Amino acid sequence: MRLLLACLATALMLPTSPVLAKGSGDTTGFSDDIDGRCQVWAPSMLGQRDYALRYRGGCKNGRADGKGKAEWLYRYAEMKVKATWEGDFRNGVFLDGQKVRGSVEPVSGDKYIVAMGNVPGAELFFIARSPQDGPMELCKVDQIALVLGPRVDVTDDDPVQRVMEAGVKAYQDVCDKGTRYPNVGIFTEAIKLRPNGMLPNPVANARYDSDTGRLGGYSNDAANKARQAKQQAEFAQKQDDVRKQFNAFSSKHGIAAWVTAQQLEENPFRWEGKTVGLVVRLDRMVARDTALVRGALRDWSPSLQLRGITPDFPESRRSVLLAAKVGKRERLPDDKDQNGATFVTLNHIDSSVCERGGCSDWFIWARGDRELVWGEPFTAR
Repeated sequence: MRLLLACLATALMLPTSPVLAKGSGDTTGFSDDIDGRCQVWAPSMLGQRDYALRYRGGCKNGRADGKGKAEWLYRYAEMKVKATWEGDFRNGVFLDGQKVRGSVEPVSGDKYIVAMGNVPGAELFFIARSPQDGPMELCKVDQIALVLGPRVDVTDDDPVQRVMEAGVKAYQDVCDKGTRYPNVGIFTEAIKLRPNGMLPNPVANARYDSDTGRLGGYSNDAANKARQAKQQAEFAQKQDDVRKQFNAFSSKHGIAAWVTAQQLEENPFRWEGKTVGLVVRLDRMVARDTALVRGALRDWSPSLQLRGITPDFPESRRSVLLAAKVGKRERLPDDKDQNGATFVTLNHIDSSVCERGGCSDWFIWARGDRELVWGEPFTAR
């Protein structure tokens, strides 16, 4: 009992910093030394209230910097020394003799953003880790992070991959080549914590395969978005070009409406004597200048009689964009039966063989019924 009371009294007398101590609900991770003079970054276990910090050595802007010695004291075992860190410190982080080339920024989750100089085209950082009760381990890396310079286009995969390979080479120069290779991430802005305490995601990433000496699993969101934007722009331009061609075809022949074969079969008198546009495919030739054709927009369609063509009219597997004048219902020229079936007659004016079924290549500009209403008066626009 006497020993317990002594330990409690000692703990109460030690200065603590509820703002900076991890156990207080704050996540900064810096612990004050018992004199309140300087701070050292504590890994998650040592940053709890169970431990006090005794530090002697260089201090800059209130944080351990330069040569120093930090001792972590267990409060409930008569301030027994749990761990001793002696050597170089930077920004409160114990370097443990590791060759760090630039700044060290500790972040939550026992991680550290460590500046490791430059490679061609980028600044190099290691996202290093530490054990929960030990100092940072420079080569225990979650990610080789590379912040691109202004001369490297992040949407161009080739230079981005060269920067990644340079980052891997720099990692190999510092760390044991037998170490597990981390992910390689590309960033376009400084690596800073988000408001939620998480590090940003890279715009491009990959993993180095030490067996093949190549980057595997490569992906580049920025390049993908740029390609998509380019494809969308090219498609929009193609839509505009096709619309102009479609309007030119319609205007040239004075097309009053674009109709379907079904609409003509149901009521040809609505367009009798007028020029219409439609999409057809050959059913069969019935004379040298006459054929039965069907609408090509659907699998099934009524037959129409098309006159004024030549024997080289495109075969049935091809769709045809057609401008034709609507005539009467008439029997086929080879039909000797006076009671035979009649077909709506179309007189050929002009036609164009389509690249795709249903002439979809001619209609890519028509997005929805507002653009083109089949069977209604058509005005080029």
